[in-house]
Amino acid sequence: MDENAEDRLTALESVWYEIIEAVNAGRTSGLLCPECNAPDGLQVEERQGRTIVTCPNCKRVVEVAIAAA
Repeated sequence: MDENAEDRLTALESVWYEIIEAVNAGRTSGLLCPECNAPDGLQVEERQGRTIVTCPNCKRVVEVAIAAA
């Protein structure tokens, strides 16, 4: 991965940090996309043991690793 790609990934992780933490804590309703702030909110669903967060407006998809206790 080149340096620019790493910088973009770090920036995305920073923007999505609060959403990822909320989903890890079980808060999945009322979440707004940190990139487009769409009023429709984010969709959170589990697929094959993975949690997927999707913005229906900007089409961003983020996979969240749920921390095991």
